Amino acid sequence: MMSVVRGMFAAVALAAGLVQIAPGTAVAQLRPTPAEVDTVIVQGAGQITVLTYKAKFVSADPVTRRVVLEDPSGRRWAVIAPPLLGDLTFFRNGETLIIRVAPGVVTALGKARQGKPGEVMNEVALDAGLPGWPEGFGVREVTLTTIFVTVDKAAGTVTFEGPDGGVRTVRAANDKVLADLQQVQPGDLAQITYLEGLAVNAVR
Repeated sequence: MMSVVRGMFAAVALAAGLVQIAPGTAVAQLRPTPAEVDTVIVQGAGQITVLTYKAKFVSADPVTRRVVLEDPSGRRWAVIAPPLLGDLTFFRNGETLIIRVAPGVVTALGKARQGKPGEVMNEVALDAGLPGWPEGFGVREVTLTTIFVTVDKAAGTVTFEGPDGGVRTVRAANDKVLADLQQVQPGDLAQITYLEGLAVNAVR
């Protein structure tokens, strides 16, 4: 379970666009470049892209849950660790994290009647993963209120900002979601549920 949780935190922190920290000040939002990009075939989801990142765990404040990470070029980011991560003392300062992110599929979507962008309505860790996902991946299901950035009805994909500020492009899981996708437009406030595979290995 802890490896799944660690994977979820690290992947969200690095792959989704973080706040770069200058001396005491957040100055920009960046999106780290993956070290590798691969594809896998997942049962029920088809071809999924897997992004691999590498970063060093620098420090964590257990009270504020502010965590600092560093990429291989020395750039640092600060993120707020979600409660899902649990005890931050589990991490060791200086350890290298190999992070893999597999944006999965949209399982439900529609226009939102209330809520604000970035508001997580529900998040569930599927401890056992899902059939066909690569070994070592945990899978989480997120229900989020967000604004659609791009809707590609021909490709059956939607691009939106995740709860961590990172932009994702995810495709419809089935015909029902694909039909619902035809009814939404870029700029719509929407509620979306999607699956995301995450994994991490610590190199000590």
